[in-house]
Amino acid sequence: MFQERVLPHPGMAWVLRDFRGPDGGVRLLAGGPDAVRAWDPATGEQVTVFDAGWPGTSDFLVCHPDGCAPVLAVATENGVWWHDTVTGECLEVDEHASDQVVGLATARMPDGTHTLFGAGFLGPFAIRRWDAATRRPLPDLGGHDDHIVAVAVVDLPGRGPLVTATGWSHAIHRWDPVTGAEIGAPLVGHDCTVHWMGSVALPDGRTLFVSGDYRGTVRRWDPLTGEAVGEPIKAHQDHATVLPLLVEGRPQLLTSGVGADDVVRRWDALTGELLDEPAPGFSPVVLTVDGEQLIATAGPAGVRIAPLRLT
Repeated sequence: MFQERVLPHPGMAWVLRDFRGPDGGVRLLAGGPDAVRAWDPATGEQVTVFDAGWPGTSDFLVCHPDGCAPVLAVATENGVWWHDTVTGECLEVDEHASDQVVGLATARMPDGTHTLFGAGFLGPFAIRRWDAATRRPLPDLGGHDDHIVAVAVVDLPGRGPLVTATGWSHAIHRWDPVTGAEIGAPLVGHDCTVHWMGSVALPDGRTLFVSGDYRGTVRRWDPLTGEAVGEPIKAHQDHATVLPLLVEGRPQLLTSGVGADDVVRRWDALTGELLDEPAPGFSPVVLTVDGEQLIATAGPAGVRIAPLRLT
């Protein structure tokens, strides 16, 4: 049985991610504007520090291209920086016309290649793309009317990836990354900027798409039809992040706020019912270590790792 522990992360960790290292072990990534650290959640040991002096970051994730070692991609104020996940060494800097990239997502394409997608905040307001194996830029995807602040990939069984992006216009656009065509009309319903999106596969084979905005409202959608699913959830006072997941086959949402509402809440993804009492922290990520599901959350004291309650 895993015992709760707090990793003494220096400064506030803004974003948490997880990945599997070259040895197959689970790693927890925690980072703020100046550095990203990789931890072994089973032992609590710090494994790698990624700090190459990048000019501020808002997001990062690990890409796993086939036949290549995993690499860390960091979204910065001047493009994407790439790092070796073992040594922390900076491999390459792609300023991509000096565009500020504020969000990242990755997908395995139908032809077997892996693509990294980035939210291009400055003009021409497009989704930036890179080949994750070669780290070379690909043609931009889509065209938006305003700054893009978030991008996400929805994996649809039997169809392939769907790329979603949203910005200051509050609408969510859907794009086919193979043809480059926009799919359907934008998803409209949020009354402020959406800054977090995700999806979860449902037991019946469907996929649920979820979005959270700066006023703490979470909305659920059918990613193909664009139709709203259920009523909006007023999850937090502000800045709602959302992590969709399956807990023993039951679709759930972990949401968190920022600022005055630094707590994690858990909801039934289909009914919108609140399932249990709030837990401290924000930016939750769920890890599976030695067959046990754990939840990691960020907070002023560091990164807290504890067993995930199976509500």
